Amino acid sequence: MRDLLIDKNKQELKQHGNIQFPFRIGYEDIWQYYNGKFACHWHKEIEFTYVYQGRMKYHVNDKIYELKKGQCLFVNANTFHRGEHINKEECKYFAMTFNAHFLANEEELIYKKYILPIIYSKNLASFIFLPENKLEKKIIKQIKYIDKCYQKKSLFYEMEIKEHLLKLWQILWEIFESEIEIGMDKNYYKQLVKVKQIIEFIHIHYAEKITLKLIANNIHISISDCSHSFKKFMKESVFEYILYYRIQQSLYLLQSDDYSIMQIALKVGFNSSSYYSKLFKKYMKMTPREYKKLLNY
Repeated sequence: MRDLLIDKNKQELKQHGNIQFPFRIGYEDIWQYYNGKFACHWHKEIEFTYVYQGRMKYHVNDKIYELKKGQCLFVNANTFHRGEHINKEECKYFAMTFNAHFLANEEELIYKKYILPIIYSKNLASFIFLPENKLEKKIIKQIKYIDKCYQKKSLFYEMEIKEHLLKLWQILWEIFESEIEIGMDKNYYKQLVKVKQIIEFIHIHYAEKITLKLIANNIHISISDCSHSFKKFMKESVFEYILYYRIQQSLYLLQSDDYSIMQIALKVGFNSSSYYSKLFKKYMKMTPREYKKLLNY
């Protein structure tokens, strides 16, 4: 079992390639993650997720997709996204991530004319490609070919990957051309920024007593705006998020024998071990003690 490495702003810390070759494909199983779900996060890279077995639920900003075998999801740069199982089903997929600068330098015409408009289009945070659609099938074909290049790693594979990424982007432009709207909606962007600030505040103060009023006052918005914006993007209430985050933080403490269950409960912000244990079982489908036994098995 594992979880994503993310910072206090929910930005993923894992490297997606490197400066020399800013491209990576990660092969995933949804059940590699606790409870069959990976945490909400964002990164500067563009992502294409292709499912080759099963299905899963995928959240991108304020949209929810049911991503099935043979389908591919485009997730734009700097967008919130998270995934989870559906009815405890298996789901295997690969996530292809790359920096937009891999396609072209930001000073080049190609970047300004064809890449920038999609990255900053206010209505293209995500898009699902279906194999039944002729043009969208071409995107999936390119992604599968790039995956083969990446796995085989034959001579010139880096050049091949870049070549086919540019072909992919050309098809992407054909699909998106009529949808591209330059300039993100200001209100939408402001809400997104506020949600990141709310998350940052929670991650710093999760072990303390937190109220909606306290959060709202600290980031200078109204209580209703705080609640509404968070629910819109995260698909859960602020307090649901706080409780789940506290449970996640307690997992690290449970790996040590230095603390009792009561001490761990207090350290992550709960007033009683019984309430902590109740919520732990709700989210983790086992008690804290059972979880400790599992770690020592």
